[in-house]
Amino acid sequence: MKLNFSKIASLLVLVAVSISVNSTCSAQDWARKMFKEYTHDFGDVQKGQVPEYRFKIQNVYQEDIQIGQVTSSCGCTSVSLTKNVLKTWEEGEVVCRFNSPAFDGFKQATITVRFNRPYVGEVQLNVRGNIVRGLNFSPSSIDFGQVTDTSLDANNSEFVRKIQLSHSGSPNFRVVDVKSTFPHIKVALRETSRRGGLVTYEMTTGLKPGVPQGFTQGELYVVYEENRVRREVPLKFSAKVVSKLQLPEMITLGPIAPGEEVKKRVLLKSDLPFRITDVTCHSQAFKVKADKASKKVHFVELIYTAVDEPGRHECELSFFTDLDSSASGKIKAIVEISAPKPSIEETADAGTIRAN
Repeated sequence: MKLNFSKIASLLVLVAVSISVNSTCSAQDWARKMFKEYTHDFGDVQKGQVPEYRFKIQNVYQEDIQIGQVTSSCGCTSVSLTKNVLKTWEEGEVVCRFNSPAFDGFKQATITVRFNRPYVGEVQLNVRGNIVRGLNFSPSSIDFGQVTDTSLDANNSEFVRKIQLSHSGSPNFRVVDVKSTFPHIKVALRETSRRGGLVTYEMTTGLKPGVPQGFTQGELYVVYEENRVRREVPLKFSAKVVSKLQLPEMITLGPIAPGEEVKKRVLLKSDLPFRITDVTCHSQAFKVKADKASKKVHFVELIYTAVDEPGRHECELSFFTDLDSSASGKIKAIVEISAPKPSIEETADAGTIRAN
């Protein structure tokens, strides 16, 4: 019987190719299990913006995972990694940034993530988006900084922010609306010029009285129309709103002995002159000394006489001023009362007991 070496060689090649393909597919499946998402659509992206999306990777295996490289098929998307090595259950991210300033129209990119350990493999991700020549903002966001209720009531122009809007391209471009999910921001808009394809607007923004205290952030949505197509462009804003009366949130005293008297000065201030009309506290141990003058800064002396009960004591001091009809501000006081020292007789008795 003659062996057909040519056919045997061909068969071996096919088997080797099959093993290689199956091994590669297994490697791809193994790597893909660490991702929950493989595509992202940025949608319409205003030219000049650089939106970002992060694909999460989680190591679901016992071995450490090593990512060797991440690449993008298109310059419209730049990519980076937050971590190259992931231990069991550890998470990392593939960061994709859509570079609209250098491109126009629809763009997409294939992101290839290559793994070196414990096996060689790769996963391909896809991002896409439509870059449109739309609206530009200067500055690119609104920062009101620190704002007080007092300054808002006085309509202080210091906390008004103006944004320049510009668009180049279609001469029939126009802004039709400005929307916000935050009810305490006010907006005024006026067109300032229209020359050929360049249209500019000035938008004046401010915060209304009654805005909640604390850090506030959100987005305005500028709605514009171009060639009978309407689009919305987000514009971020932020502010830190503080009380009309600024004072410490908390003071601590002690440890102090029962019956001991301690004094502490606290600073109260406001943007407008004010008078302190009353200070209340449920504890009779506190007394307050303050003058009746109307001024922007007050130094108030708190006098505390320690009670006889040792331990931690808390109370709240409420400060009333002519800035508000209710309490303008509150300070939480925490006092630590130490245990009384034993008398000589008690010490002697304790010594006798130990001797027995």
